[in-house]
Amino acid sequence: MNRFALAAAAAFAVSACGSQTPQQQHAEQLRDQADAQADAIEAAAENQTAQMKVESEQLLNQAGQNGDYDAQRLKVRAEAIREEAKLVEQQAEARAKAVRDAGEAQASAALAK
Repeated sequence: MNRFALAAAAAFAVSACGSQTPQQQHAEQLRDQADAQADAIEAAAENQTAQMKVESEQLLNQAGQNGDYDAQRLKVRAEAIREEAKLVEQQAEARAKAVRDAGEAQASAALAK
């Protein structure tokens, strides 16, 4: 079950048990804001990597099956772009996780008050 589904289930369980205290509402808002920010980070990375993958494919098509130096250089550039896209995805995942974790920490601190 993904994090969003867990958060939704928790929110439903809390709302089903009665009204929330102001601290609980604030904590929920903090979690929601963090999730929205993390989702935006992931979406931006997906857009960026999609463009990078298209560029890589274009370079490979341009290189064709030729074995000359120009084709080899294009293939190397295409592979480098693919590797960079992987790093962009990993970085986005790490940033999104950090944002979600920070939101959860802020929510816990709000509930502890």
